[in-house]
Amino acid sequence: MGKKTCLWINILAIAVSSLSLTVSPQAVALPSLENIEKNQAPIPSNDSQPENRQQALGYYRQGVTFQQQGQLEAAIAKYQEAIRLNPNMAEAYLNMGAALAAIGKQPEAIAAYREAIRANPNLAEAHHNLGNAFAQQGKLAEATQEYTQAIRINPNYAKAHYNLGNVLARLGERRQAIAHWREAIRVNPDFAEAYANLGVTLTRQGQRREAVEVLKKARDLFKAQGKSDQAEQIDRILQRIERGTTVIT
Repeated sequence: MGKKTCLWINILAIAVSSLSLTVSPQAVALPSLENIEKNQAPIPSNDSQPENRQQALGYYRQGVTFQQQGQLEAAIAKYQEAIRLNPNMAEAYLNMGAALAAIGKQPEAIAAYREAIRANPNLAEAHHNLGNAFAQQGKLAEATQEYTQAIRINPNYAKAHYNLGNVLARLGERRQAIAHWREAIRVNPDFAEAYANLGVTLTRQGQRREAVEVLKKARDLFKAQGKSDQAEQIDRILQRIERGTTVIT
């Protein structure tokens, strides 16, 4: 198939509950088009024609382009065409799920993520996105399971560690949450949101000195990333810490 093409998709992210900060949609690299065929489940005999696979890849490329442009309905239609021709293209289900979730169709998104996992059980992004969908529905045990599975597949999946930390914090498991935010930072040292949640939670745990250091790092990263509102929010929290005011109960 010639030169490899690296495709990107948007995945839903969970709000930073401790700070009421919303993480912008973030991109995750997908396998090259060559690897899509190598990694997928076997195609049923009646769908095995090479021309079907090639046409499916064409529709898939078009879907990615539309999704990158924000034309989500058009992207969904192209992914559906790709899936019609190649029912085991896990990445098409994954991207379609992300597009469906972005337009508020969570049940349909969950169904798409499940199909992605059926086609490729080792697609970490599908488990992660399914975890996001469950977390948004308040199904925290199910979300925890999916994030954990994503991390099992890819131990260096920073966003899965981050979102698992968020869910664990909501469950009151602060120490475990801290551990996963630290892992997210280890993998991605520029993960401002992870520093922010870690800093706030360390404050709750009475670890003021480290909390201040971590929050300052979060503030500086937010500033460097052009996220001025988040940086200002961190500054307000730091000021409250300096005054000895309780940050969050």
